[in-house]
Parts: sequence; C-alpha cells; structure tokens
Amino acid sequence: MTKIFGHRGAKAYYAENTLTSFRKALEMGADGLELDIHYSKDGEIIVFHDFTLERMCGVNGNVYDYTLDELKQLKVQFKNQYEQIPTLKEVLELINSFEHETGKVICLNVEFKAGSDFYPEIEAKTHLLCNAYLSKSQLIYSSFDHYALLKIKALDPDAQTGILTASAMVAPWEYTTRLNADFYHPAYQSLTDRMLREIKQHALSLNAYTINDTSVAKGLILYGINGIITDMPDIMIELRNNL
Repeated sequence: MTKIFGHRGAKAYYAENTLTSFRKALEMGADGLELDIHYSKDGEIIVFHDFTLERMCGVNGNVYDYTLDELKQLKVQFKNQYEQIPTLKEVLELINSFEHETGKVICLNVEFKAGSDFYPEIEAKTHLLCNAYLSKSQLIYSSFDHYALLKIKALDPDAQTGILTASAMVAPWEYTTRLNADFYHPAYQSLTDRMLREIKQHALSLNAYTINDTSVAKGLILYGINGIITDMPDIMIELRNNL
C-alpha cells in the first residue's frame, strides 16, 4: 500500500515543521512525516526548512547564526498561528508518544538541508539520535546533497537513503544503485509515463513530492508508488483508502 507522508507535517493547514503540524498530520492518519533539519549556532539539530528566518519568522538572519535558546524565542507564523521551532529530538519524542498511544508504527523522512561540508558531523549526530527512537526500517534520510547520503551509508550500510531531485534524471535506477540508495525521491512533475514504466521495470522504490493534486495522486497510487509526500495528508489518505 502507498504510504502517505505529511510534508513538513500538515503544511496546508498548520505552521510547517512544527510540533502542532506534525501531531495533526499523525492524527489525520499519515503513515509518516517528512521534515528538514539544520544546526543551530550552538550545534543543536533543529527542524526548519529555509536557511533564513524571514519567510516563516519575520526576522532577518540565517538559522545557523542563532542559538537554540534564541530560536526558541521566535515564532513560526502561519495565518493566525504562532508556533515554536522544534528540535529533532522533540519531534522524535512526539512520534514515540503517538506510537505508544495508538500502536501505529510511524515512518520518518529526515531531509538534510546541507551535509557535513556545511554542518560538521550532522549525518553522524542525526543518525545516532534517530536510532535512539526509531528502527532503521522506520527511517529514510534524504537530501539534494547526495554526498550527505553517501556519508550516511558509510556510517551505516543498513540505513535507508532517498535521492532527492528537482528535475528529470536520466536512468535514476543506475544512479540510485551507484550511490547504494534505497529510494528515489523526485518532484512528481518529472515523472512522465515513460519514466514510470522504466522505473517499474527496474524495480526502483519511489517516493514523490509534493503531491496535492488528487488526480495526480490517484494515478500514482494506482501505479503502485511507494510513497506520496503531501501538504494535505487527510485528503490523500481518504483518496487512497477509497481506491
């Protein structure tokens, strides 16, 4: 069955990458969450998408130039909502709590916004932290920085990685094999009928982003895609369950 991942939680309805957004996505029935990580100035792993704070918090500066305490004083703004920037540890604790309450096993897609060339040892620190809360089968590490994925595999060959791409790639199954990755994570717009046929022929595991169009989602679910990353997990879950 196709897994539904809440993109930054339930981003269409709640402030992205916040505990409220993640909790609501899980309550909607999401099979997994997708989130983005950076370092704070003092080396804490925090959950935030942009490198800069202006879009979501209305202040100038880079996320990595603020300490965790300083980041906690800011508010992530969305409509009339004002939320805190969470740490990765806080999200992992939320997932564990939800699993305990419901008995449901939750998957987590952790996207490195940059690897250790920019954030020293972020792959190792993230992997160590995630493994304290979730099993390897629950975790996928993804990034547009494919060196970060190589680093994860060097640390732990059994860790699952997903290659993020923003545009069409020639023979992604070959590149995925070359990097020893487990999943291909393309923008859905790059998935032509021909590409989907070839991906299926090569048995490449596929999670696509960011799918909010029900007609697109229906076609990919019927195709047998492994996972859909969406801002609207409630709508995609209902669609999947009724097919």
